[in-house]
Amino acid sequence: MLSTPRIVLVVTGLLCLALFAKLWRDPPAVPSYLESTPLGSHGHFSGNAPAEESETKGDAYEGTDADACTGLERLKDVVFVLKTGASEIYEKLPIHLATTFACGSDYVIYSDLEQQFGVVPIHDALASLSHDIQDKHEDLAQYRLLKEHVAGGGDAAELKGEKSWGLDKWKFLPMVTDAYKRFRETKKWYFFMEADTYVSLQNLLLFLNTLDERKPVFAGAQVMIGDTEFAHGGSGVVLSAPAVKAFNASYLSDQLSWENTVAGECCGDKMMADVLLKADPSIKLHTSFPLIQGETPASLDWSEKHWCKPAVTWHHVDAVGIDKLWQFDSEWREAHGAGEPTLFEDYYKSFVLPQIRAADGKMKGWDNLAQDWSFRNGDDDNPASKSAKACERFCRGEDHCLQWFWSPGFCKAGKVVRLGWSMKNRPGLGSADDRIAHFGEEESKKAVSGWFLDRIEAWQTAQGVCDRSPWRVSGN
Repeated sequence: MLSTPRIVLVVTGLLCLALFAKLWRDPPAVPSYLESTPLGSHGHFSGNAPAEESETKGDAYEGTDADACTGLERLKDVVFVLKTGASEIYEKLPIHLATTFACGSDYVIYSDLEQQFGVVPIHDALASLSHDIQDKHEDLAQYRLLKEHVAGGGDAAELKGEKSWGLDKWKFLPMVTDAYKRFRETKKWYFFMEADTYVSLQNLLLFLNTLDERKPVFAGAQVMIGDTEFAHGGSGVVLSAPAVKAFNASYLSDQLSWENTVAGECCGDKMMADVLLKADPSIKLHTSFPLIQGETPASLDWSEKHWCKPAVTWHHVDAVGIDKLWQFDSEWREAHGAGEPTLFEDYYKSFVLPQIRAADGKMKGWDNLAQDWSFRNGDDDNPASKSAKACERFCRGEDHCLQWFWSPGFCKAGKVVRLGWSMKNRPGLGSADDRIAHFGEEESKKAVSGWFLDRIEAWQTAQGVCDRSPWRVSGN
C-alpha cells in the first residue's frame, strides 16, 4: 500500500505531465509588449545588414493604443537615433520606449557603454574611436573608468557628473556613421535626439513633408560658434539619407584628423556641421528654428515668433513632461487627425494659460523667468525692488509689461509670457543651467510671481486666427 507522501508525489507527477502535454499542444502566446518591439527594429542586426522592413512592422502597434498611433504610418521612413549616457540611462530611456518609440518606429540607442536594456541593445558610440584615443586620451579617462567600474560590478549611475558629461562631444561623429552603417538608404530620414528631447511625431512628419528626402538635407535649430552655423543637438537634428551618406564618406576619409579636431572643440553638434561642410558637395544647415527648438513649455518665451508655427521638438524635458506632451499629442491626433499641425498656440492653451488662470495670475515661491527689466536694491533710479507691490506697480506702469517677479531686493519684469517653475523644484538644465538665476532658500520662500491676465488675453486676441494650411496634410 502506498503511503500518503507517496500518493502526493504520484498525483503531483501526473499533474505535471498533463500540464506539459497541454503546453506542448498549445504553446502560450508571446506577450504583446515583446511582439511589438522586435530586436530588428532597434538597430540590432547580425553583421552590417540594414534592418528588414517587411515583417518587423506587421504588428507594430500591438500592445499600444491604436488610436495613439493612427496617421503615423510614415514613421517607417524615419529612424530615431537617441544619444544618452550609461550614468543616466535608467532614469531617462524608459519613457521613450513607452512614448516616442511606441508606434513601431525604428530606433537605435547610443551611449558610452555597450549593454542590454531589457530587450533593447545599447550601443557604445565610442567603441569605433581609434585605439590611441580610447586608451590614452585624457578626455576618455572617464570612459575607461566607467568600463572598469561596471565590469567590477559597480553601478554606472555612481559616476554621474561633469566628467561623464565630458564624454558627450566624442559620441556625435561615430554615432552618425555607425547609424548609417546599420540603416543606410533603407530610411529616408535620420532624426538625432537626446534623452531629454521630446519630439511631436505628427509635427515631425508634417515638417519632413516640406523637405526633399532625395537631396542632402541637414536641418535643426541654428546656433553660431565662430563662423560655423550648426544644429543644436539637444533640440533635435534631421538628416536625409543622402546627407548621412555624405557625412559617412567625409568622416571616414580622414577619421584620425576629425578625432584630433574633436579634442580641441567644445561641442560634438558643431563638429557634425564641420564634417558636413567638408563633404562633397558641401552641406549647409537648413535653419529650422523655432519649429525645432531647445526650450520646455515652462521656459519658452511665448511670443509672435512661435505662436502660429508647429512645435516639432522640446528640450530639457523630464520623464513626466515627456509623458504629458505625448498624451496631449495623442489626444490631438485622435480629435483632429495626424495631418493637422499642433501649433505653439495649442500647447500654450493646454500647458501654460490654465496654470496662470488657476492661480488668478499670482504664485508664491515661483520664478516666472521674466527678464526684460531687472532691478536690485541700490538702484536709486527705480524703487521696484523694494517690495512685491512696488515691482507689480512698475510692471503695470509699462504698457508692454505682461508679468513680474519679486524676491527680497530683486525685481524682474517681462514683455512676453513665460510660465517658469516652483523655486523649490527648479529643474536642472544641463549645459544651459547658467542661463537661469539661482536663489537661496529664504529668497525662494518669500518670492512671488505675477501675470496680468487682462493684458495677456488682449495679446492673445491680437494674434488673430493662425493659418494652419501651410503645414496641413489631408488624408490623415
